[in-house]
Amino acid sequence: MVEKKFEVGKGSAVTILIILSLLWLINFADRSIMTVVLEAVKADLKLTDAQAGGLVAMVTAGIAILTIPASIFGDRWARRKVITVMALIWSAATLATAFCMNLGQMLVARFLVGAGEAGYSPVGQAWLSVTFRKEIRSLIIGIFFAFSQLGMVIGLMAGGWLLTTTGDWRVPFYVFGIPGMILAIIVLFLPDYRTVREQGEAVLSKKYFQSWAAIFKCKSYLLPTISGIFFLTTVVAVTVWTPAILMRAYNMDAAEAGRGYGLVSLVLLLAPLGGFIADRWQKRHKSGRPLFMTLTVFLALIAFAAAFFSIGQPVQLFLVLLGLGTFFVALNLPVGFTVVNDVIAPGLRSTALGISTLVMQLFGATLGTVAVGAISDRLGGGASGLQWGLIWTLPVFALAIVTNFILSRYYHQDSAKCNDLVYAEK
Repeated sequence: MVEKKFEVGKGSAVTILIILSLLWLINFADRSIMTVVLEAVKADLKLTDAQAGGLVAMVTAGIAILTIPASIFGDRWARRKVITVMALIWSAATLATAFCMNLGQMLVARFLVGAGEAGYSPVGQAWLSVTFRKEIRSLIIGIFFAFSQLGMVIGLMAGGWLLTTTGDWRVPFYVFGIPGMILAIIVLFLPDYRTVREQGEAVLSKKYFQSWAAIFKCKSYLLPTISGIFFLTTVVAVTVWTPAILMRAYNMDAAEAGRGYGLVSLVLLLAPLGGFIADRWQKRHKSGRPLFMTLTVFLALIAFAAAFFSIGQPVQLFLVLLGLGTFFVALNLPVGFTVVNDVIAPGLRSTALGISTLVMQLFGATLGTVAVGAISDRLGGGASGLQWGLIWTLPVFALAIVTNFILSRYYHQDSAKCNDLVYAEK
């Protein structure tokens, strides 16, 4: 039987992009609700700042721990099947959160949310990376990321409104538990590419695991992963703790804090602009994408430093500076993942992105979030405690600038070795 190269028409490609993007919107809405109801949960369950931060960190821990298994099955089973299972799990766990009565139950539920969401980003990106041509890859991944950030904004604003309107932090979790289940079923009917296996080869074969060596030999894979650790230490901590800062420093209620930070977070929808600029820069310079990453992290560092030191000053100043830093983060977000897609073969792409996500989430997002809460407790809590917790992350964030610049030396050569040839699933 002659194998047919995986190619989709413009309509089919756009359909895949829309469905996967909508599902990631729901994904981020589900996880971001907790940040805006965190103060209410903390009071209801009588938690410390460190314990409250742990609730958010359990989602990222679940994502980190289960990402590699989910990503492996994305490469070796089928992306559409893996994504359907994951979406059903995280949606059910979101509903379960509403029924939790103590810290232990909440930790389990939030871990399962992360477990369900584990691998969605790498598997979805791998699928999109061969659905569209390489020259516009940063733009496509930027669109994908923009929907995730829109989901975060919707979760913040709708979650805060539902909490303030009903007085019950559980209601948002009831509301957001269903949409993911509907989209999960639709994914089953999207065109997919065949997993890379020889006839008779098992899903988890010795040959496949031996091929992992190619991942770890690639400098242009290792460097953006290390950079991502430094980057997420600050970025995720800002996402988690900003609503609490607005409540503590500026006496906002949950709805006001969710609306205020939600409006600031709208700049994350400009991620496709960053992808577009990086794609154009890449056409003119052989290392345009990593150099673009270097510049945007540098500018974000300056803006975040100004924002953190302005806490306690007029709220408008704080939000404008925070929004400026978030803007540069938005421009940067899709490009690092594009680099990984550019230098890893399609048959290992989900796996490589999954390993990268594990490392970045565990050592960047998770530890950064908990560390800020722990520093806050150590300094007596309140707005000042969170302020100095965030300031602590800035030297770590600066290391991403150095790492991205080093990446620019290796990226072009590693990217030139990689092609996107795959065959249709059916």
